Amino acid sequence: GICKRALRVANATNLIFPNEKMALKDGLADQDKKQQFSIALFDLLHGEKELRERFDTFARFLESIKADKWTIASYFQFINQPNKFMFIKPTITQHVAELCGFEINYQSKLNWLTYKSVLDFSSYLKTELADLEPRDMIDVQSFIWCIAP
Repeated sequence: GICKRALRVANATNLIFPNEKMALKDGLADQDKKQQFSIALFDLLHGEKELRERFDTFARFLESIKADKWTIASYFQFINQPNKFMFIKPTITQHVAELCGFEINYQSKLNWLTYKSVLDFSSYLKTELADLEPRDMIDVQSFIWCIAP
């Protein structure tokens, strides 16, 4: 049930590319993988461990099912807690970070340094946009899309 709901949530938006959604769906075809995903996703969203450990565990799981894309790795936290977490579209995020002179340490392989850097960058942007009164990272993400070429 958790996997069905997660896929339904992912399909409810156009944030994740269709081929990436399909990779996630295909990776969850096996019952064992469904159980592992459910545990990894729950831990990512609600776990007690440090965020780095929770992110790394989720990233390793996504890698094991060949769905290790930044959009998927960052999506569920962004939807669950948009006041705190940023959704990562790599090309646009890199471009806007460069425009702002902010180093996000981007690597295509999922890794903590890039994720933490993007979280720091999005917090920086939210602070810089304070006069515009962004409510959450959804507003910050919208700003990123507006200034991207």
